[in-house]
Amino acid sequence: MVAIASRARTAVAIAAAGTAVAAGLLLKQRGPNCPLPSETSAILTAQLTSAKVIAGDQDIAVTIRMPKAAELQRPPLSLVVVLDRSGSMHGEPLENAKRAATTLVDKLGANDAFALVTFSDSDQLILDMGRATAAHKREAADAIDKIYDDGGTCTSCGINRGAAELERSPIRGGVQRMVLISDGQANEGVWDRDELVALAQATAAHGVSITTVGVGLDFDEQTMIRLGEVGRGNYYFVQDTANLGAMFASELSDLGATVATDVHLVIEPHASEIVWAYGYPMAKVGAKIEIPIADLRAGETRKVVLHGLVAGPDVARFELTWREPLDRTPRHTATTLATQLTRDPAVVAATRDADATVAVEEARTARVLEDATRTYEQYGAEPAKRMIERHMTGLRVNLPTGRLERIERAANDAVQSFDAQPAEQAKKATRTGAYLLER
Repeated sequence: MVAIASRARTAVAIAAAGTAVAAGLLLKQRGPNCPLPSETSAILTAQLTSAKVIAGDQDIAVTIRMPKAAELQRPPLSLVVVLDRSGSMHGEPLENAKRAATTLVDKLGANDAFALVTFSDSDQLILDMGRATAAHKREAADAIDKIYDDGGTCTSCGINRGAAELERSPIRGGVQRMVLISDGQANEGVWDRDELVALAQATAAHGVSITTVGVGLDFDEQTMIRLGEVGRGNYYFVQDTANLGAMFASELSDLGATVATDVHLVIEPHASEIVWAYGYPMAKVGAKIEIPIADLRAGETRKVVLHGLVAGPDVARFELTWREPLDRTPRHTATTLATQLTRDPAVVAATRDADATVAVEEARTARVLEDATRTYEQYGAEPAKRMIERHMTGLRVNLPTGRLERIERAANDAVQSFDAQPAEQAKKATRTGAYLLER
């Protein structure tokens, strides 16, 4: 989507983001009594990699498809930008961030509302929540101009203040989004990774989705990725803060096309046990499993790949729940997964499903990239590259070349990063590639 080796290559990403935001801003804004499109029913499918499988370890590809909307009217937005202004943002990074924030505010419509929060040793409310009127935008420009760098990094302070401002939004319904931008690691307030993730998860449970943006090379990408995952938003890696404008453009376009918020995948295992989800957090709720999913756009396809133990033909029931952006109306759709058990590997191979296999192999490759990044951190480039190359050799035997484009691109980018880029850049770029591949 956007940002250097983050949402693809920089030049391509910026051009694509410009096109995307133009399309997003052409969407009509919804009036207070304008109904949502009726065609927002999601299509939910769940597949094993073969129609007939051997009992035991299996991966399950769950696919969510949101229909395209011919005349989608943009839901109103309640947006808070939470900007790290710690001392490490001094100079060009902070100036670029301020320019990007000003541009973002200018793109908001009269039916939107926004607030601006910064954080360093503590949080600061730069501009309180209000509708995106011309007067409020002028106030924003003045407030942004006065932001200066100083102090440490209290990420939790920014999250808490941002959530409080969103609660004060004059808009009822619509999309609530926090965009959290940081170039450093939390060292004030709640700084433990797991505690920060729990804070983001609790915030998202109140209907706020959190997009995280890591800028530069000093931020903790593992924490920022996890915050975006549990926060049901997106994650971006923007090495050069000059690209923040393109990132904002892409994010605003995504928000404009949102047709589902507060999204959950709920799994009820039958003759199976779900062990983990590739790249998604999951929680057990009684006999069921819940996985939070980021807000969904019209026409979007999202995948969730699960690893489990299959013991019988009736595998599991899958339900997708979400809310319409305007009036918070709850929606749901469901499907079941059944299979036939065999002991013959030849039967498994003969009934292989190509689409499910590709989805699973993308998720498995993402995990290999994560493992390779940890190997790179501990032992250097050569063993990390060998790990990726061994994995790709096995894949090429089992998958036709035409179905490997995304996997090949992510693997090649990782190998090139380990060879040529500074260590911190290589780690962040590869983890971002894994994050995208899992989805």
